[in-house]
Formats: sequence, structure tokens, C-alpha cells
Amino acid sequence: MEEKAERKNTVYSVTNRIASRLIQMEETSSGKATLAELRKSIGKPLSETIGVWSTLYDQLPEEFLGQGEQLSKEEKSILYALQILALSEQGSKKSGMMAEEEEIDGEKVKNRWKNMGHTFRSLRMGENTTAVDRRFNALITASTFEEFIYHLRQMTKLMKAKTTAPIHYGKLAEDLYWFQRGEEERVRLAWAKAYYQRNKKGEENNEQ
Repeated sequence: MEEKAERKNTVYSVTNRIASRLIQMEETSSGKATLAELRKSIGKPLSETIGVWSTLYDQLPEEFLGQGEQLSKEEKSILYALQILALSEQGSKKSGMMAEEEEIDGEKVKNRWKNMGHTFRSLRMGENTTAVDRRFNALITASTFEEFIYHLRQMTKLMKAKTTAPIHYGKLAEDLYWFQRGEEERVRLAWAKAYYQRNKKGEENNEQ
């Protein structure tokens, strides 16, 4: 039983649970208020953003909690992924959360691997690919985690006005977590591969 509970409490699964609930309630008054509080929390110390405490800590397992004023890597990863959710859903065509599976040609296909590089790739459908590539390259070559998060938010703001491509928030939080754990090169490469990969058959229609 302990092993089963441990599998449930991952950055990936906890983020997915919170994100799914937020998306389900986003058209309600409380949902809109929660998303607004998440947007207001961007760039501020968590101690000054009381409006997001219940959203974050209601679902956060004890082992994810940081000590004192310092946020743990788990707290940062989940919070930043939820802020991206709030940004992507603000005044845009609803992108929603990417499902665990999608149906392609009548077959169920796992898409847990799809990262933000895959999501941002939908921006390359436009005419000014060079400008979009420049923004993505600034993100992917960021030298610090803070710089990486800054460019991630800028790319998200650009994307929400241009495309309805879904975001896998659990996968995003997981990548942010491993970026902080010294695996930033692996995350960068995975996003770059997904972003620059040649579009597969039928993808143009699905992501426009």
C-alpha cells in the first residue's frame, strides 16, 4: 500500500490533479477568481500571494513541502506549471489540458511524453517562423532556471493568442522539476527535438 501511495504523490500526478480541477471549474466565478489569483502571484514571493495557498497546498503532499521560507523544487515546479495554466487560459481560445491518451486513426496513443516543445511547435504554422524560433531558442538556451521560467511565460503569452494547442501540465511540472535537479540539458534537448521535429501527417489540421 505504501508503494502505491508513493506512486500517486509525484510532481506529475499532483499537478495533473490540480490542473484538471482548475480546468473543470474555470467557467465558474470561483474558478475565474482562482486563475486570476494565480496570474497575480507571478513574480511575487509566495508569502505575499495568500490567494493561491489553498489551491496549491490543499493537494500538496507533506513530503513536497519546503523548509522555512524556501520553496522546495516540488513546490516551485507545481506552482509555476499552474501559473502557466492561468496564463494560457486568460482571454484566449481554451486550450485545455492534454489528455493522457488521444485517438489517432482509431487507435489510442499515449501522449505523456509530449512536452512544451511539442506544444510550442504549433506556433511554427504561421508566416513569421524566424521570429518564433528566436523566442524559442532564447527559452531553450536560458542559463538559469529563473530565466527559463521568464521565457516560458513569454512564449505562453504568445501562444495563447495564436493557437489552441493543448498543454500537458503534469509533464510541464515534471520537466521543471528535473531542470532544477541538474537535468536541464536533458529537458532542453527533449523540448528542442519536439519543437523542431517535422510535422507528422494530419498534425497541421489538428493544431491550427
